[in-house]
Amino acid sequence: MISKSGKGYAGHRGFTLVEVLVALTIVVVSFVALYSGLLQMVSAMTLMQEKTIATWIAYDRITELRVVNEYPDVGESDGQVEMARTNWLYTREIRATESDNIRQVIVRVAPEGDPGNYLGIASGALVRKTSGSGVGQIPDGNPDGNPDGNPDGDPEGTEE
Repeated sequence: MISKSGKGYAGHRGFTLVEVLVALTIVVVSFVALYSGLLQMVSAMTLMQEKTIATWIAYDRITELRVVNEYPDVGESDGQVEMARTNWLYTREIRATESDNIRQVIVRVAPEGDPGNYLGIASGALVRKTSGSGVGQIPDGNPDGNPDGNPDGDPEGTEE
């Protein structure tokens, strides 16, 4: 139905340009906030992934020293390793302790492109394996030395 004024349907009116611009501004600001939050989450996830890999590398270097079964001299050394399709730099520091049979190991790992930005740090101890002294040996839970673990030396389950 056309109104008497000839301007379209009676009682219906459209949005003004100002209302459309205000609505578009609200939508754009909302999308920018969502996009910014999404970028922050992706950035945090990437950083956590890099820190996890760097920490794995640091612990791997300590485990490598333990498996090789050599007792390293005090000092610092650098190296490079590839993991997760990325090159990493590590610094391994061997420190003396109060005991001549124990060394502290500190490993710091950084991405190759940013050598001062340590993303992973691990610390551990190395024990010198000495024959006969028991130092560095894992106890077997049998303090008396009996092969069956029975302190009386009697076989288990027998009655007297």
